[in-house]
Amino acid sequence: MRIRCTLLILVLSLATNSSFAQSESSNWALNVGGSFINFSGKPPFQGEGVNFQIPNVSITRYIDKGFSAGGKLTATGIDQIDGFYTNTYDLLLIDIYGRYDFKRSEETWVPYLMSGFGMLVKDKYGRGLSFNAGVGLTYWLFPSVGLNAEIAHRFVPSKYEGSFISHTQFSGGIVILFGARTGSRSNKRLGAGFCSY
Repeated sequence: MRIRCTLLILVLSLATNSSFAQSESSNWALNVGGSFINFSGKPPFQGEGVNFQIPNVSITRYIDKGFSAGGKLTATGIDQIDGFYTNTYDLLLIDIYGRYDFKRSEETWVPYLMSGFGMLVKDKYGRGLSFNAGVGLTYWLFPSVGLNAEIAHRFVPSKYEGSFISHTQFSGGIVILFGARTGSRSNKRLGAGFCSY
């Protein structure tokens, strides 16, 4: 538990520091939330129905023309909440990904496609790798604050079936955009997303 808390603090510190260290025209987004996976008790997750992961933290950097890239850390940091859930297995998921948002980066509603790779750890010893593909949607409440939902399927090769199986992860969180914005968009109350100029 102590290692997970230290790792989370380190990721958040690096994300915040790197965000403010960028040039005037760059933009980063920090997403903090939670996620869940329904394993339905299938091997090698016997006895586990839905596994909840809190926190789910990602940082994304806008590149150009609707493309962005980033990394995500998902952990079973809170094993249980009385009366709501109890996780049988402890998961740590580390992902790198690319996104394409159909050049809608500055709209209020921003749908996107994503794909990438993940490193999966179960109960500290079970290991696996995955290819991830999914869809997401961000709704910007204000120019720098939005809500995000994402569905990603993790394709796990059969050689890792002793520890993991292919599964779908549902995520949600709050997105905070960092980086200076200039131009007409910065004066809008609604309409946000990554800066593309």
